[in-house]
Amino acid sequence: MSKTIYVATSSQSRKDLAKAYQLDWKFIDNKFDEENEKHNYKIDNFINACKYTKKLAYGKAKSVENDVNGIVIGCDSVVYIKGQVLEKPKNRADFDKMISMLCKYPHQLITGVCIVDTILDKCICFNEITKLYFDNITDYEKEILINEYHAFDNAGGYTIDSVIKPKVHIIKGTRDNVIGLPIKRILFEISAL
Repeated sequence: MSKTIYVATSSQSRKDLAKAYQLDWKFIDNKFDEENEKHNYKIDNFINACKYTKKLAYGKAKSVENDVNGIVIGCDSVVYIKGQVLEKPKNRADFDKMISMLCKYPHQLITGVCIVDTILDKCICFNEITKLYFDNITDYEKEILINEYHAFDNAGGYTIDSVIKPKVHIIKGTRDNVIGLPIKRILFEISAL
């Protein structure tokens, strides 16, 4: 008997990705207080950035596990560049600073994933990492990222499937992970539960 799979996110990019794979997953908003958790975690290196994303993914999945019967997936992504984490830009100046850095240096998109099977009472958490770099992004493209692709809702201020798609070069990892939902790895981990 197959179990219903729920993804604890309101991210349109993640919804679109699952739809592109023709996955019949249900998307529900999580109840996790992400902002409060951010203040409790020190991210001063790559290892802590990985732990941080898994912690947030775990919180998101666990926040809805009692509301559903099946498998719950929680995800959280950050950009790691030059020893620091870039999350969602707070304002235009923050966005401009992030995009400038991303055009100068390669970076890593770290996604933490937590999968909870509410029926078997099992849980697994992991990270997927994609290394990539950008060509220069113009002021016009920045405006499109902000106005059409909701830059302030995305880690690092960008989505890969946007006006900058031709300027994004993946060195190692997957496009799905850059969107924040590493589908193949998730399907593998679910099959191993």
